[in-house]
This record gives sequence, structure tokens and C-alpha cells, in this order.
Amino acid sequence: MKRIYSLDVLKLVFAYIIAFFHFGTEIAPGPTVTVQVFFIISGFFLAKKYYSRSYPDGGYSAWDYSLDHVKGIYPHYLFSLMVLFAYMLARSLVELVKAPSWAGLAAIAEDFYYQIPDLFLLQSSYRFHESYNYPLWQLSALVIAGYFVYALLCHNEKLSRRILFPAAILMIQSLLNTGVDLWENYALFYVPLLRAFSPLCIGVLAFYFTTTPLYEKVKGYRVPFNLAVLGSLVSIFVYSDRANIFLITTVILLWGCYDESSWINKLLNHRIFKHCGKFSYAIYLNHALIARLVQARVLSRFAMVPWQQNVLYFGVLTVYSVFTLFLVEAGKVRNRKERVVS
Repeated sequence: MKRIYSLDVLKLVFAYIIAFFHFGTEIAPGPTVTVQVFFIISGFFLAKKYYSRSYPDGGYSAWDYSLDHVKGIYPHYLFSLMVLFAYMLARSLVELVKAPSWAGLAAIAEDFYYQIPDLFLLQSSYRFHESYNYPLWQLSALVIAGYFVYALLCHNEKLSRRILFPAAILMIQSLLNTGVDLWENYALFYVPLLRAFSPLCIGVLAFYFTTTPLYEKVKGYRVPFNLAVLGSLVSIFVYSDRANIFLITTVILLWGCYDESSWINKLLNHRIFKHCGKFSYAIYLNHALIARLVQARVLSRFAMVPWQQNVLYFGVLTVYSVFTLFLVEAGKVRNRKERVVS
């Protein structure tokens, strides 16, 4: 299977859920579960790449993986970062012109300082966790934690799979259930990385299971297997926050999506959804900017009921994300052609 479009559709749905949460509207399964599900799916794809490229010949290192990952996300990420920063900087400059002060000038200098960790995807490392595009801590944590997960696989796949990853899952999930402040630094360590590392490990183990004879045996029971997959999908939206059941049901859903003949793939795994993966990324990158614009420029001036606000936000975010996705992808194609010509 070259690409699992059904998972891309789910990623798009979850991206909208996160976007609406930061707009002030919470949709099941809620932001905490949704972020964890994203990380589990990312771990699944990480393992898929590892076992198809690195494991047979050892020719695809953790560094190679990280570089490819960053190269894939950075064009869209950088474009989003520049647009948001330009918007925030313009607002600060207007305020400074209206009321000149040293404090206003210092605030602008601080804005530039905060772009340093953002520029290098370091929002979730050590003290760098201030950002205008605050939802992107997840992307930073994914890149950093993903490097360590992949490096552990490259260093000792069996030890990591049998001992290190299961131990990390049990200990980290236990810690996260104690109510510890997930946005604090503890010595040199930034706790949100735990929110990425543990589910990434779950995703890796979920994919490894698909390489075993037991997976073939389980999916051989067609009707029970497909019912379990569909039940898992429903449970993520209905019962996901109950005793962290999503940690199990998401894995079952991934197994179903990876089976080309499953019911869910017959419904969703079509080429018409091939852009959903990139589009979900655009939605995630852009939603903080669009939420600010809609709230500051529209809702502050016009009285609108909640459903009208949500429809407006959905429409503007969708149209803008389609535009930025087309713009960035067209730029990437043009750059490739120029390199070939040169």
C-alpha cells in the first residue's frame, strides 16, 4: 500500500477539531485526545518508513529520516510562519506609531526574538516555548521526539520494541494521568515532549504488529475485525476520554485502515482523497492566524450567533488553506524544474 488515504481523511477531520477548539468551539473527541491520536498516527507512518527503508539494509539513518521529515514540512511551515509574523509585526508597528514608546519598541524586539525558536522548529525544547502560532508546539515535539524514536529503532530495534517502547508508554501515560502541568520545564526537559514520545511509540508498535503472522490471522476474521474497526472509530469520538480508551481503539482503527480490503478502506481509501493529508497540514498551520483575524476583524464588529461564527471561520480557513497549499506546492514544483534545468 503506497498511501493510506483513509488515514489522511481522519487527519483532516482531526485538524478541523483542533482548529475549532482554538476558535472557542470544542468538538468531540476534544483537543487532548485529538493531539494524542495525531501522534499515534505519526508513529505508525514513522514505523512504516523505518521497516520499509532502514531495517533491511540499515541505509536510512535517524538523521536521514529527520532531514526528510523537516524538508517535507518546512516549505509550508515557513510560509505560514512568515505570514503570521508579518501580520503580528504590522499590528505592533501600527500601535507604536499611534503611541510611540520605548516599551512598544522593546515589545517588537521581543517579537523577533520569539521567532528564533519558531524558525528552527524548537518551540518544544528547553526554554523555547513562546510562539504566536502556539498550536505548532505539536509539530516541534513531533520532529524532536520522532528523531529519538527513530534513532532507538536504528540503534537496537528488538530492545526498543520489546522493552524500551512499552516501558515508555506505561510510565509516561501514568505520569500524564497525575495532572502534572504539561507546559512546564523540569530542569532541562520540556514536558510536552512526553505527549509526543509515548503515542509515537504506540504507533510504532501498532505498525510492527501488521508485519506479524498474527495480524494476518486476526484480519482473517473479516466480519468481527471490521466491526471492531468501525466500533473503534465511533469510540474515539464518543468514549475516547474514558480511561484513555483511545490508546487502544486508535490502534485497532490503524490496523483496519492498513488492511486494503477493510470496510473503512472501501469507503475512504480512494484517490479523490489523496490531497487530504497535505490539506490537513495546511489547516493546522493556518488556523491560529485565521482565528485571530476572524475574532479581531469580524466578530469584534458584527454581532453573530455561535453557529454563524463557526460557519464563517470554517469557510475562511478552508479557502485560505486551499490557496496557501496551492501556492506552496506550485513554488516547490517550480523550484524542482529550475534545479533540473540548471
